[in-house]
Amino acid sequence: MADQSQALLVQSDLRPAYYDSFQCLAADCRYTCCNKGWTVCFDKKDYMRLKQLKCSPELDATLKRCLRRIKKGPLAEKFYGRFDMTEGCFQREDGLCALQLEQGFDVLPRVCRKFPRAETYPVSGYLERSLSPACEGVLELLWNLPEGVDFVSDPLPREGWRQVLGKELTGLRRHFQDIRSQCIDFLQDRRYTLPQRILLMGLALKELADGERDIPGWLLRAQALADDPETAGLLSGVGGGDGLPLFLTNNIKVLCRIDNKNSEFANVPDELCAALGCEFREETGRAVIPTAPYLAARARYEEQFEGREYFMENLMVTLFFNMLMPELGSGEELWKSYVQFCNLYSFYRLIAVMSCRDGVEDTKAELFRLMVCASRSLIHNMARREQLRDELFQNDSTTLAHMAILLGG
Repeated sequence: MADQSQALLVQSDLRPAYYDSFQCLAADCRYTCCNKGWTVCFDKKDYMRLKQLKCSPELDATLKRCLRRIKKGPLAEKFYGRFDMTEGCFQREDGLCALQLEQGFDVLPRVCRKFPRAETYPVSGYLERSLSPACEGVLELLWNLPEGVDFVSDPLPREGWRQVLGKELTGLRRHFQDIRSQCIDFLQDRRYTLPQRILLMGLALKELADGERDIPGWLLRAQALADDPETAGLLSGVGGGDGLPLFLTNNIKVLCRIDNKNSEFANVPDELCAALGCEFREETGRAVIPTAPYLAARARYEEQFEGREYFMENLMVTLFFNMLMPELGSGEELWKSYVQFCNLYSFYRLIAVMSCRDGVEDTKAELFRLMVCASRSLIHNMARREQLRDELFQNDSTTLAHMAILLGG
C-alpha cells in the first residue's frame, strides 16, 4: 500500500468469486426492483434521456405518471430524478419490465442496469465489485456455497484504471486491505460459532479503535488471538440465554422502525411481532416480549436448516465486503462501524430464526423474503441504519459486553 503522500493507481479488480455467476431471475423474481415501496433514484443524464424518450402511447403514459424530479429533501443532494413506484411503475403482470422490453436494456437508468451489482474504487487498491443481498438471486448463490466465499482478482483494461488520492490514504486507511482481510478471516474461522467470530473480531479491532497503529504487530496478535486455545473459553459465554430478553427487545425496536408501506413487505413487522407475542405497555413505553415463541422458532430453525450454518456466514462476509467495512477514518469511526455490523447481524439473526415460526411451511422461501426485506430496509437506507447505531451509543450500549448480548440470540 502506498504511503500517505502518494496516490494509488488502481489497475485490478476484486470481487467475490460468485459475482461472475449472478444472473437476474427476471420473470421468476418474487421481489423485483419495481415493487411498490422501493425507491429508484438516478442522475440528471438518466432523467433527461427518459424524459425525451420516443415510445408507445402506453409506455409514454406510464413515464408521465412515474417519472419525477427530486427538487428537495435529503435525496436531492445525490440524485436528480426518481420513479414513483406507488403503482408498480413499469412492472408487467408477468414480472418483466415494460420499459426494457420496448426500449432495450441500455435505456434503463444506471441503477436498474447495475442492481444488485455495485462497483467502487475504495482505498483497498482495487476496483471492487460486489452484490447486494437485497436480491433473492444473490441469496440463492450464498445458499449454494458450503465452502464459503472466495475472492478473485483480475487486471483491469487500461480504461478502467483510476487513482485513489493520496489524501485518502492516511492513518489506518493506508492498511485497509490488510485489516479487512484479517476481519474476513475471523468471519470465516469455523472453529468458532459465527457470533463468537464476530466478537473475536471486536476484541482485535478494539486495539485499533483505542489507538494502536503498529499494523504488522496487530496482525500477528490478531492471528495469535484466533489460534490461542484460551480464546474458546473467553468466547464460550456468547449465545447464552441470559441476554435473550435484551436481544429481543433491541431487535423488535429495529423491526418496528422498518417502514415498508405500500410494498409487499408492509406486514412483516406485524407478522413477526404477532408470532413473538409482543405487547406494548403504555405506562413504560416498552415492549414485553416472551422468550418462548422465539426459542420454539429457534429450535425449528436449527432443525430445518441443519448443515446450512454457512449461509449466515456467507451473508455476513458479503455484507462486510459490500459495505466497505470497517470504516478506518478514525478510531471512533472504526468502532461505530463494528457496532453497526453487530447490530445488523443481530437483526438478520432474529429474522432468520423467525422464518421458522409456527405456521410457516416453506421456511427457505420465507427466509429469503425476510432477508430481502431487511436488506432493502437497512442496507439500502443509510440514514435508518446509522440512526439505530447512534441510539446504541446514546444509551452507552456499545461495549464488547453489550455486543455479546446483541450477538447472543
